[in-house]
Amino acid sequence: MSKISEYLKKRTYWYHKIQLPDGTVTPGFDLDPIWNQIRRVRSNLDYTNKCVLDIASFDGLFAFEAEKLGASQVIATDCMYKSFGNFLFCREVLDSNVIPYFNVSPYNLTERLDVYFQERYDEDNDDRRFDVVQHFGLLYHLRDPLLSLLQARSMLKDNGKLVIETDYVMGSDESKLVFNGIPNSVRVRDNYSVWWAPTKRCLIEMLEASFFEVELGSMSEISFDVPVNKDGSKLKERGVLDCRSDATIGRICLVAIARNPENCDQMLHAELRRHYRNPGFNPGLQ
Repeated sequence: MSKISEYLKKRTYWYHKIQLPDGTVTPGFDLDPIWNQIRRVRSNLDYTNKCVLDIASFDGLFAFEAEKLGASQVIATDCMYKSFGNFLFCREVLDSNVIPYFNVSPYNLTERLDVYFQERYDEDNDDRRFDVVQHFGLLYHLRDPLLSLLQARSMLKDNGKLVIETDYVMGSDESKLVFNGIPNSVRVRDNYSVWWAPTKRCLIEMLEASFFEVELGSMSEISFDVPVNKDGSKLKERGVLDCRSDATIGRICLVAIARNPENCDQMLHAELRRHYRNPGFNPGLQ
């Protein structure tokens, strides 16, 4: 039995489907429509010689793909050790140089990546912030999504690119964030870790309030139902309070440009600098 087959036999939980050198694909979830949508949107970006941050990397699929696309350096962050072994195994068999920081929450990137930002081995490059930040399948899991967006903005150089993918409310012109309520109360998804779903307009405005400018032509929207169990049965009913909204939930992916705060609305800039009520933004990070 090969090393790859032996490892896959031991590890039963995979989130991503990652193709390994022997042609084997790890047994991840059936989320290919979501992942292919990300790839379509990402195809508009040039990763060549770029520094990339992959937030909530899990098994590492999109961190490894960024490296294959020509990124000069890729940092993968997460705080879920459930998949850390999978990540390390794939990193080894793929002969990858992706650097893992699997003790980093999306809420405190500037704090926990302090070593990365302070160590300057290349004296000609004083700004170690990233050219591209990948923020996939994360926003709706976060109790405080705006904090995450401000932290992502702090990671980026001015004019850097954020690629974000999330659940969203389809078919609405309103700007609203649908709250799932107490986890598992089922307004959005029957998933204890889902808190929110923004409308498209709300997501754009949340990004604008975090010093991003959305590339409207980059947006991709798909209808997507969470797949049933692999045996074809329905997902287990958890006996939760059903208070569903009439919202139809799909997936949206887009690119947003990191704007220089000094060129933004100065009242907004002043408000976001009040960290005692708007934590997360660190424009001076170098």
